Amino acid sequence: MPAHQYRVVGVEFGKETPLRSFATLLPPPWRDGYHRIDLLTHPDIRRTVRTVEEQAEYWARRLGPEPGPAVVLGYCSGAGVASELAARMGADTTLVLVDPAAPTAGEAQELLAELATGMDEDLLPGDVPDILGHGPAEALAVISDFLRSVVERCAPDLPSDIADSLTEHQRAWLSYTLAAGTHGGVLRDGPDHVLLSEAAAWEHTGSARVHRFPVGEVELFTSEEAMAVIAGVLDGRTATTRSGV
Repeated sequence: MPAHQYRVVGVEFGKETPLRSFATLLPPPWRDGYHRIDLLTHPDIRRTVRTVEEQAEYWARRLGPEPGPAVVLGYCSGAGVASELAARMGADTTLVLVDPAAPTAGEAQELLAELATGMDEDLLPGDVPDILGHGPAEALAVISDFLRSVVERCAPDLPSDIADSLTEHQRAWLSYTLAAGTHGGVLRDGPDHVLLSEAAAWEHTGSARVHRFPVGEVELFTSEEAMAVIAGVLDGRTATTRSGV
């Protein structure tokens, strides 16, 4: 069937380095109508920790209703939003996850240190505030103040509003990480297919078909074998349905 009959939505992180995108996994005939969601562009995410459910609701509204079958793709910590989004798009929606995972509190702390030292390589480990033990909202407030101070230390005469604008990407990443960590990776609707790179694991029960590939997490997104799996899912759309868990 023609690709345009199906809605294909991917949940991604736009400025990730190295970049991973479902645009490279989709077979060419399916790329033109691909709806790409960049989770870090949610309008409130830099200032407020929005729950995974709130984010999914926002993106569902942005997509708007559209009759017919759909496929939702998500990877890594975006799996939770992808699952919630698929649930809002109706029963005739197939959910495909790649290396699904949920960040821990320790990983959020590590990410803060990584992003901060990327801004100022002279930072010492002790300069990075401890966000462990804080609730998400309080942690984001601590993060925002700290990142502003890093910019101001490098450019003392810079106005605070400009300093904040220079940390938007870092705050968005950390806000999302805090939300995903609080969510804990619980999937509202179980996936139909799970694609795993060589170091990834999938311990959930359910009816998902698990596909393993002997490549790294970035290389998987350009793997011909993985693309063949996605092509099979899309070509067999009408034979694949998803039930809640």
